[in-house]
Amino acid sequence: MKKRVLFLIGLLSVSLSAVFAQGNQGSVSGCAPMKNGKVCYQDEVQVKELDKSRIFDILANWARENYGKDVFNSNVTSNKTNGTIAISSKIEILLNDTEKTLVKYRLNMHCTNSGYTAEVTNISYQYDPKNEKKYKTYTAESVIANDGASNTIPIIKDPKLFCNATFFFAEGLFADIMKAINEAD
Repeated sequence: MKKRVLFLIGLLSVSLSAVFAQGNQGSVSGCAPMKNGKVCYQDEVQVKELDKSRIFDILANWARENYGKDVFNSNVTSNKTNGTIAISSKIEILLNDTEKTLVKYRLNMHCTNSGYTAEVTNISYQYDPKNEKKYKTYTAESVIANDGASNTIPIIKDPKLFCNATFFFAEGLFADIMKAINEAD
């Protein structure tokens, strides 16, 4: 019964992540959590039915399936002994109905006997608001720190758009990871 409830919660989360992945889905408070001076989204999940090795296998397979096929956009490294998986990737997200940005990020996963931790960090934006193919790269810390209030990039007029889009992207990513765990077995 507990597995069914977790599965249903995971399924609902994944359904919602598809809606939120585009980023222009509203506003949240606390959309740029910080860790050691860096923007860092973190999800810690308890998984009592699976051991570290099985959790690692599920997440490593999920990483290969979702990120391992396009070496130009993503890089996946893993260490089963340490229970770690690291992904470097990029994705284009919509900020609103007309603006978009390319987001580069690192997803770190650490597996334990009681669950896993996933972190999205090392975030940067490639942004060209005039579509002149002159993308410039800006760190998340210079754009969305303090929920966008500390924006230091003059060309970015509404940092809250970046903040919300990044938050919803990370939440969708965490929901996809949880779905992989819930669908295992």
